[in-house]
Amino acid sequence: NAYVTKLNQILGDKLEGETIEAIAVKAKADGDGPLFNQAAQHFNHSFYFAAMKPNAPGSMPAELETALTKDFESVDAFKTAFMDKAVGNFGSGWTWLVYDTADAKLKIVNTGNAGMPEGTQRPVLTMDV
Repeated sequence: NAYVTKLNQILGDKLEGETIEAIAVKAKADGDGPLFNQAAQHFNHSFYFAAMKPNAPGSMPAELETALTKDFESVDAFKTAFMDKAVGNFGSGWTWLVYDTADAKLKIVNTGNAGMPEGTQRPVLTMDV
């Protein structure tokens, strides 16, 4: 709520109708640190909490399991790599499973503070660290 409230204070009615992701990307490109921080944290937390579901099924979708096995050798190997990357993320930030459209692979990336996947990286899963 704090990120949304502060973001609305900064924005007013500017950029109305834009997605939160587009606002964050534009703010970063424009060098507007305060706007980027609020918009990116709003995006990051919204993405993070949207992935949590009560009574979720006990197994992952077969398509995701196949992709993780292809790019990380196994689901267990992915879990280990993801946790290792998260533990190694210095300070505050995020660890992401992204699909990189540049080479059609799943990757694990860390971002610091309000950082979010950029460019050809499409978020799949994240952990707030």
